[in-house]
Amino acid sequence: MHLKTISLQQQDTFNEYPFDLPVIKQLETFQFQKPITIFVGDNGTGKSTLLEGIAAAAESILIGGDNLDSDDSLEQARVLGEALKLSWSIKTKKGFFFRANEFIRYINRLKEMQREAKLTVEEIKHSERNQLEAMPHMRTLHELQQLYGDGLETLSHGESFLTLFQARFKKDGLYILDEPEAPLSPLKQLSLISLIKEMLNENGQFIIATHSPILMALPDADIYLIEDGKLQPKAYDELEHVQLTRDFLNDPMRFLRHL
Repeated sequence: MHLKTISLQQQDTFNEYPFDLPVIKQLETFQFQKPITIFVGDNGTGKSTLLEGIAAAAESILIGGDNLDSDDSLEQARVLGEALKLSWSIKTKKGFFFRANEFIRYINRLKEMQREAKLTVEEIKHSERNQLEAMPHMRTLHELQQLYGDGLETLSHGESFLTLFQARFKKDGLYILDEPEAPLSPLKQLSLISLIKEMLNENGQFIIATHSPILMALPDADIYLIEDGKLQPKAYDELEHVQLTRDFLNDPMRFLRHL
């Protein structure tokens, strides 16, 4: 593992967001003991805020390659990151921080870059302009093809995410994933699990916040439930997400007839 512990330094602003969140206020020191750590909790418990703060403190980049400083919506994450102390076995700059919203914007931007480059190349090809002008745009198309293969513009968000994730994977990386199931079907979530298992063989470390019982089943992961503002270790079968999903699938009408 790269990241060993996170701890919150004493603050004078515990009554202000994000330090007023119980999971932040009671954080003290948290130790990562396995290459995969999963945070589970209801909406509003602060798991996304915690991940954003860790990403800021670790100086992670966004999945699109930009620094966290480039995103105004992460201002509070940077404030929290400055208050977190991280200890490392070996500090890594590889990896990324994933959020569904930023990923979708980035994929749309890639598709627009590809579309504009293709149009420009075609315009130059059928005009009297110097054909050398097309070179930068052809280079853009080549680089996109090398990273993501053919047909990026035809991929769904789920397919694009898996393609992008695989292309962005680097050996010895720290990957902080906030609800990575958002663009993925259940089948594609299994594909993501397969990718994560491959990355573990390349010394990857994962910190994941999720609502997905499928991702919670990642083999040999440490699972922590945010309960009463504390990170409580839990077994997979103890999680309400798992129990409720299992009960619903066994007998949907038992739940639906009361709604």
